[in-house]
Amino acid sequence: QLTKLDRWLKERFIYETHIFTLRIPDCELPAGVRVEPVKENKGGDYRHKLIIQNNKLAENVIILLRKNQIMHATHVVEAKNWYNLHIAPKNGGSFTYKWILRFFALNLACVGAWGIYLLTQNVELMALVKTSIDELKAGM
Repeated sequence: QLTKLDRWLKERFIYETHIFTLRIPDCELPAGVRVEPVKENKGGDYRHKLIIQNNKLAENVIILLRKNQIMHATHVVEAKNWYNLHIAPKNGGSFTYKWILRFFALNLACVGAWGIYLLTQNVELMALVKTSIDELKAGM
C-alpha cells in the first residue's frame, strides 16, 4: 500500500512526461524542457519529443501548445534513473513503510545491544555464567 509520501516521491522523482509534437512552437520553450527528435516509425507522424520532469511545467507546456494550435500526444512514463528501484520497487512495496521498519529494527538492535552490555557488567551474573560453562565443559 502506497502512502502520500510514496505517491509524491514517484510523481516528483520517477515519472516524466513525454509530449510528442509535429512541430516546435515559435516561442521559446520554458527552461527544463528537453527536445529530442523522434526516430522514424517510432512516433508515427510526430517529429519531436519534449521530455519534462516537472508535472506543473508539463501542464504549462501543454497550455502553450494548445495556444499555438500544435497537435500533440502526451505520455507519462517512468524515467530511467538509478534510484527507481529504491523509491518505487517493482513488487509494489512502500518506500515509507520500508524505512519505518528499518528504523524500528535498528532501534530494537541498539536496545538489545545495550541490554547485553549492561548484563555483562553484572559481576555476579558473569561469575554464574562462567561457572555454568565450566560445568558443561566438564560434563562433556
